[in-house]
Amino acid sequence: MKKTLLSALIIATLSLQGCSSLTSLVAKEDSEKTAEDFYSSATAAFKASMWDTAIKEYEKLKSFYPYGDYTEQSYTELAYAYYRYSEPESAIRELDEFMRLFPKHPNVDYALYLKALAADSINKSWLDKFITDPASRDTKSALRAAQYYTDLIKRFPDSRYTVEASKRLVVLKNQMARHELLVAQFYFDKQAYLAAANRATYILENYPQAVITLDTLILLDQTYQKLEMPEIAQDVQQVIALNKTRLRPSMKAAQQKQLENQQKSWWEKTTDFFDGFTQ
Repeated sequence: MKKTLLSALIIATLSLQGCSSLTSLVAKEDSEKTAEDFYSSATAAFKASMWDTAIKEYEKLKSFYPYGDYTEQSYTELAYAYYRYSEPESAIRELDEFMRLFPKHPNVDYALYLKALAADSINKSWLDKFITDPASRDTKSALRAAQYYTDLIKRFPDSRYTVEASKRLVVLKNQMARHELLVAQFYFDKQAYLAAANRATYILENYPQAVITLDTLILLDQTYQKLEMPEIAQDVQQVIALNKTRLRPSMKAAQQKQLENQQKSWWEKTTDFFDGFTQ
């Protein structure tokens, strides 16, 4: 009996010691972790799409080890985690810091592309496919995203991200042109015809290849008629007549392409939405 009790005590003691060692390993204090420890836990969460956990671990890595290969690598991954976690401004901040610290890094083109995507996402909604139109919102983030895409295209014309950036830039320009047309139509409806004419002229000068070019010309014609300026209205009508055949097919193709891009954007947004329930 004594031997059995003694054996049990020894086994229990060894078990407790083993559990204690295991617990200390699992619950290692942050101050005891290496840069590799932080990076491993961050990337594990990143791969599992646990964006909030990944962000915390990457931020800890930067805090405890502000320099080193792991930290350098973590900037773009942390920025992407912020982007997927719907914190685009935080993503842009990380990317700006990354490009400031490592201006010659081989992933600068990717950083610029992700920065544009983050700015592009600010005014988006997954409802845009069905109900809402991003053109009805403030264009500040769209203008910023367009500038970032343009910077990427100019600085890295041969980048793997340039083609997609160019496509997205076309969509954004059409979006901004639609926004201006909505404003022009608003002025027209309010009988502020001179303001409507100025806004329509602005669209034609700044977005000459936009999908809504023909619609803009038609509104401009109506506006000059309301202003009782028939000679200018006739000039606009001649432009419409000359370009109607050319504009209609291109408009149809552009509208179809824009619809495809919006569908893709909506699907990505919907996927992100449902990902939140699986985490």
